[in-house]
Amino acid sequence: MSPPRVDTDPQLSLFSAPAEAQRAPLLAPAAQPRQDGPHIDLGLRSLPYTLTRCRRRSIGFSIGPEGLRVRAPRWVSVAEIEGVLRERGDWILRKWQECEQRVEQLEALRVRWEDGASLPYLGQHLVLRARQSADAGARRPRMEWLEPELWVQLPAGAQTAQWRDAVQAWLQQRAREHFEPRLAHFAALAGVQVERLRLSSAQGRWGSANSRGVISLNWRLIHFSPAVIDYVIAHEVAHLREMNHSPRFWALVAGLLPGFEAPREALKRAHLPPL
Repeated sequence: MSPPRVDTDPQLSLFSAPAEAQRAPLLAPAAQPRQDGPHIDLGLRSLPYTLTRCRRRSIGFSIGPEGLRVRAPRWVSVAEIEGVLRERGDWILRKWQECEQRVEQLEALRVRWEDGASLPYLGQHLVLRARQSADAGARRPRMEWLEPELWVQLPAGAQTAQWRDAVQAWLQQRAREHFEPRLAHFAALAGVQVERLRLSSAQGRWGSANSRGVISLNWRLIHFSPAVIDYVIAHEVAHLREMNHSPRFWALVAGLLPGFEAPREALKRAHLPPL
């Protein structure tokens, strides 16, 4: 019987995942080692893994927020599976460390929804400041932006959810105010008509465009620099003329935004604060 084929899938991309690492306990096995379930000794470390038996002809494994996951045919023994994992031990450890580093980076970005906390806004730091509301029955929190501070008027003892909801509502409003004129600018350059801008919170997509002229932009782009936002908008506007990623499409993007490659690379490396 020939040995089973091996498929690997690191599952490390950020927003073809803005969810993979945004949601959770994630890895950090060094800080919180699992005592239950199978482990594989890879020399430098013993790593926990989950094994799923399925109808497939190959052994597949991936490393993501949920840890090391192995999928294997029913006829392959555990010894054979662990032999494959040891053969790929260097790759597994490298990807595991990358996941741990991503978790640490995301935790460092996690917003403390309280007075004095900061979060990224247009590539800079926005500092949250509390101002106690005199009207305990006020239906909406009042917001005042005195760069670089955002003063949030909330009742005394406001909970985390009240802070978060108020600030995110403000960010979404600012996102629309920033996106609309930039969208009009690039649409005029491209000679296309944008019928509608829709704010999105899609996990896994910064923007999209359809043949009806509707463009969706993820409101969380407001965290990033204007150059990165311009790249995403120019990209989506270009799709109104070229619904593909052909050389003609990229030539159009370059015409709309010369030097787009730099903000495109910055977006690939970007980290969002977890929601």
